[in-house]
Amino acid sequence: MHPHHTCVGGFQLSMVASSRQRNNHQQSRSILFPSATTSISKPKNNINKNNVPSTLISNLACMALKRRLSDPNSHVECDLTSIDPNKILFGGGHVGPVTVKGRSWKSPLGLTCRAITATVTECQLDMGKVLSKQKLVLNTPALGSAMVALSDTDFGNFITHPLMKPPSPPQLTNKNSINGNISADNNKLLFLRENVSLDPSSGIVTFYGTYAGSKWKFMLQRNTKNSDNNEDKASIHASLVKDEEEGSIIQDVDAIEKALTKTTSKFFNEMDLELDGTFLSFNDMQLTEKGDEPSVMISLRIKVIKFPSPGLEF
Repeated sequence: MHPHHTCVGGFQLSMVASSRQRNNHQQSRSILFPSATTSISKPKNNINKNNVPSTLISNLACMALKRRLSDPNSHVECDLTSIDPNKILFGGGHVGPVTVKGRSWKSPLGLTCRAITATVTECQLDMGKVLSKQKLVLNTPALGSAMVALSDTDFGNFITHPLMKPPSPPQLTNKNSINGNISADNNKLLFLRENVSLDPSSGIVTFYGTYAGSKWKFMLQRNTKNSDNNEDKASIHASLVKDEEEGSIIQDVDAIEKALTKTTSKFFNEMDLELDGTFLSFNDMQLTEKGDEPSVMISLRIKVIKFPSPGLEF
């Protein structure tokens, strides 16, 4: 795979350099992510260059996203292609494809990413409400895909975000407890924000968590052993941190490691994150060295039933 171009699950995204490379890469960044907050592509058949409905919809989408981002340096770009503006106004509000791009996103609750590209093939909007209330309202769910580029810090923010509920691991017994101390808190798996590392050469994302009173290491990577009977796109291997082994009296470390490996792998592959009517589910992943620091590219499936409420924080 070319280091400057990443393709996962048939979805393609060119990464941007981080802000620390802004002066050195201003030209390339302006090509990938124009400085204007909104850009509208021309209709495919070039009918009516002044496509007022497309411009209105794109501006509303960009403004709605901007209101949900806490970092003033976040950039939002909305590209909308329609066959004919008359199809939007008089053809049931059908528009698409619609693509949203952004970089340096940060939400009020700390969800961050280096870059994002999301596309839905077609939307059916309630144009009456769009025009009268200046608000995007869907008549039917919109389906699409997204690619999110996360740094090590972004990934740490992602796995510890309030909407990401860690999986429930197997319950401990006195036989395999750690340090003989069983409590409700010990039976909870909590991921840690710190010490996340990305290694593109091995394709592994390493992160940590606490469980049963000890610290555990989790190694996430793309599953290269897919088969007809195994559709998981990612696998996680769990192991007790070596420093914890010296002071622990675990009766059966292997059994707990296997249970945590199975639980967290299933959790990640079946991840379904809801943002007030917008559902994001895991599809695929890939690591890249593009830019001044490594990134993990996560491909997501999107289902939009409604746009998030204005007051929602995520």
